[in-house]
Amino acid sequence: MTVNNVETVLVIMLAIGFATLLVLSIILVSLMIAVMRNVKRVSQRAEEFTANASELASMVSQKVAPFALSAAVAAIARKFKQKR
Repeated sequence: MTVNNVETVLVIMLAIGFATLLVLSIILVSLMIAVMRNVKRVSQRAEEFTANASELASMVSQKVAPFALSAAVAAIARKFKQKR
């Protein structure tokens, strides 16, 4: 092989390697974008769930608070009655 042929072979091999890396990087970037979209969708659903859970908790606490207060007062009253 002459030097010119060796150079040509090396240039072809480098071009093939660079083309392969370019294709792989494009595929990797597209997969990363898809993963990021899924992560965004999951985080939005988690935010919605926590918002709904906090609304539910506040609603339940508003409804249960009078009963809890009356139960606490009844327990204190029972303790005073037991002491006598």
